[in-house]
Amino acid sequence: MPDIQPTAVLLNPRDLVVTAAQKLGLSIIVVSDPEAPLPDNAPEPVLRTPWTSDLDALVEQLRALELPSPVSCFGFGEVGATASAVVNDRLGWPGNPPDALAAFKDKARLRAVVGDRAGALVAHLTCTAEDELPAAIERIGYPCVVKPVDGTGSSGVRYLADREETERYLAALRFNTPHIVEEFLSGAEYSVEALSTPGGHRILAITEKTTTGAPHFVETGHTMPVRLGAAAEAAIRDLVTGMLDTVGYRYGPSHTEIMLTADGPRLIESHGRPGGDRISDLLCLALDEDVFAQTMATVLGLPMPPAATQQRVAGIRFVTFDRTVPMPGISTELVASLPGVAEVAITVEPGQRPPEVRQSGDRHGFVVATGSTRDKLETNLARAVRTLTATA
Repeated sequence: MPDIQPTAVLLNPRDLVVTAAQKLGLSIIVVSDPEAPLPDNAPEPVLRTPWTSDLDALVEQLRALELPSPVSCFGFGEVGATASAVVNDRLGWPGNPPDALAAFKDKARLRAVVGDRAGALVAHLTCTAEDELPAAIERIGYPCVVKPVDGTGSSGVRYLADREETERYLAALRFNTPHIVEEFLSGAEYSVEALSTPGGHRILAITEKTTTGAPHFVETGHTMPVRLGAAAEAAIRDLVTGMLDTVGYRYGPSHTEIMLTADGPRLIESHGRPGGDRISDLLCLALDEDVFAQTMATVLGLPMPPAATQQRVAGIRFVTFDRTVPMPGISTELVASLPGVAEVAITVEPGQRPPEVRQSGDRHGFVVATGSTRDKLETNLARAVRTLTATA
C-alpha cells in the first residue's frame, strides 16, 4: 500500500464508479462537463470544465494541481476511456497507451491493426468519401453491412440486401465521417466482457444479446453469463485475448462483440470500456465483478478487492410503447417492487411520442433483473416488462 493516499481523477463518473473509488479509500477528483449531471455521491472537489471539447485545457488544469503519485485518470465511457489515456500519457501517470484506445475507437483501424491475429479476417473496405461507397458495396457483395467507422450505440448501422435497397440508402445518407463496408456475418451474436492487467486478460463473462435485426440491429436485450460448448468458448477466448494483446490494451474492462458463425467466432468490433446498456451493472449483479474497483486498484498499485463469489444470472430487456399516441405519465414503483427487479426506467418524457427505434438512443425504456437460474430470470423479466407496458 502506498504511503501517500492514491488519487483517482474521474471523468463524468457514474455513481457506481464513485462508490468503487470510495471503497478503495482513494482521494477523488470528479471532472464533469458543465452541463453533465453529477452523481448524487460525488464528493468535493468537483472540477467543472468542458473536457470533452477541450482536453488540452484539462491537462493543464490537472498539471497545475501537482498531484502526488500515485495518481491516474479514469474514464469508463466511450469518450472518457480515450480521453483518460491521453491525460495519463501527457502527465506521465499510469494507464493505457493512447494508441490502444484509438484503435478501439476506429472500426477500420482496429481491423487493420489486428489483421488475422484474432481469428479469420472479415472482408471489409473503408470509404473516406461518399462517392466511394457504391464501388465498395459492389466489391464486398450482398448482403453487407455499412456503418460509420467511429459510430456507437448502433448509430448509422445499415444492412443492405440488394442494389435497390442500396440506392435508397445512399439517397438518404448524410455522410459526415468515414464509413466501413463489411461482409454480413451470419450466426449467433455475443459480447465478451474482459478485464485486462499487465499480466494478461481475464474473460469475465460471455453475454447473449438480442437485436431488432436488419436493417439497424439495435440491441433489445442482454443476458449473462451464458455457457457455450468448450470448443466455442476456447475459440472465443483466443480471439478476444489475441485482439487485446495486439492492440496493446493493458488496463481495465473491454467489451468485444463477436459473431459465432458455423466456421467459428468472428470479430465484429471492440471497445476499451465496459459494455453499455448496463452491462457493468449485470456483471456486479450476476457475478459480483466490480470492474471499476478492480481497474483502479490495478492501475494505482493497490490490493485487489476480494474475489467474486456470487453466481447468478442477470439480464436487461428494452421495452417499446405505442408510437401513435403521446407517452402517458407512468409510475415505475410497482415494477421496481417485483421479484428480481434491480432497476426500471422509462426514457421517453410524458407527452412525447415514442420514436422509431433506429439506434440505441431511441429505445423507450428498460428493465434490469436477476434470477438464480436462466428460467427464473426470464420469468422475472417477462413479468416486469408485461407489467410496465400494461400501465401505458
